[in-house]
Amino acid sequence: MKASEQIKAVQIIFFALLTGQIIFLFIAVFLVQSGNVLPNEDLYLILLVVDLIIIAPAIVAGPMLYRSFISRVKPKMSLSEKFNLYKQGTIIKLSLVEAPVIFSIVAYMLTGALLFLIIAIGVLVLFFLHKPTIEKFAEDFNISLSELE
Repeated sequence: MKASEQIKAVQIIFFALLTGQIIFLFIAVFLVQSGNVLPNEDLYLILLVVDLIIIAPAIVAGPMLYRSFISRVKPKMSLSEKFNLYKQGTIIKLSLVEAPVIFSIVAYMLTGALLFLIIAIGVLVLFFLHKPTIEKFAEDFNISLSELE
């Protein structure tokens, strides 16, 4: 499989995860704003603390695990083996960054507090910055772009 096809496969996973989060966000906003979900303001403080406790490790652990996958590359590995490591590391990194977004959206639904919505959108922007590209792959694996074409 060509490099561009391999990256497309990872990008499809990325956009599927991103789309799921955005759709869930819109559904949550609709449900809260329409009054179909009754907020429980008593949960605000505990959910805020839990949310903040989840965000920091998830945002730090995702890239750290990704780098640990990248560090397992051996000089004699084929390009497809490197792409498999890249795909595995990227999926783990993205799922760890996605978790606080989902938790923040659920916290917003439970409390109706806009702060959780703002946190979810902020982490969603951070999620988008992890978009897989051929350039990032080449940089992470020290491969020239001409080798990938």
